[in-house]
Amino acid sequence: PVLGEMAGLRRGAATAVPAGTAGFGRPGRPQGRRQQELGKQRSAPRPGPRSKEKKKVNCKPKNQDEQEIPFRLREIMRSRQEMKNPISNKKRKKEAQAAFSKTLEKEAKGVEPDIAIPKFKQRKWESDRAYVRRMEQEAQHVLFLSKNQASRQPEVQAAPKKKSERKKAFQKRRLDKARQRKEEKAAERLEQELLQDTVKFGEVALQPPELTAKPRMSVSRDQPGKKSLMLKKLLSPGSMSQPLTTSLARQRIVAEERERAVNAYRALKRLQQQQQGTQSLQPPHLPPGKKPETQL
Repeated sequence: PVLGEMAGLRRGAATAVPAGTAGFGRPGRPQGRRQQELGKQRSAPRPGPRSKEKKKVNCKPKNQDEQEIPFRLREIMRSRQEMKNPISNKKRKKEAQAAFSKTLEKEAKGVEPDIAIPKFKQRKWESDRAYVRRMEQEAQHVLFLSKNQASRQPEVQAAPKKKSERKKAFQKRRLDKARQRKEEKAAERLEQELLQDTVKFGEVALQPPELTAKPRMSVSRDQPGKKSLMLKKLLSPGSMSQPLTTSLARQRIVAEERERAVNAYRALKRLQQQQQGTQSLQPPHLPPGKKPETQL
């Protein structure tokens, strides 16, 4: 009877196990099919936003007559427009000033701790199990950093060094030079704008322009015939000065002086003539031992 019961158990086990299944350690064909079916079920897309179809890259235009500008070309056009537009530089300056003010505020508040305290928030489409695992990992990381952090003594740290007077003077000179260079550039730009001549359409030049401004390093030289001489003043009409009316006493004194000068000149000429006549009558002076020649 015992052998009969064992045979019955074996038959029941054979009927319980479906036909074609492999035993332990001997894989068969139906088991491989089952694994393939499980793999297909795992690889199937999940329901939700992730199961959306991928966006098409090569999309034909909606309207065949109108075609949009390519993205790369639009980016190039926008960058060129920003380079031409000076407002972008102002925006950059404002952003730099805002960043600098933020750093000053941080310095005023004090030195922040090196290790940032994590803030946990469950992300979208994140399961509870993954959220708990991420919190544990970040907490362990913070504990590890706090244990291995070097000991600090903020009261022992030295105060920040102040700028020396020499460095302040150097920075002041540098700023003055930069401001002077900026003013010179502005003056040159203004001069170039003034030198530009706008010519209207259809305008005709009958003669070359006259240069009224003198060069900076030129020496002023007067052209011939344009000097202001005294003779020109005398010869110019209306420049003849009228003689002044003198009194009778002054006229009498001038006449007497003129007559006295004329008489003195005449007496001097008469004396010179007499001396020349006496010299011509006297014989010439001969050296000793020489006789005068006789004239026939």
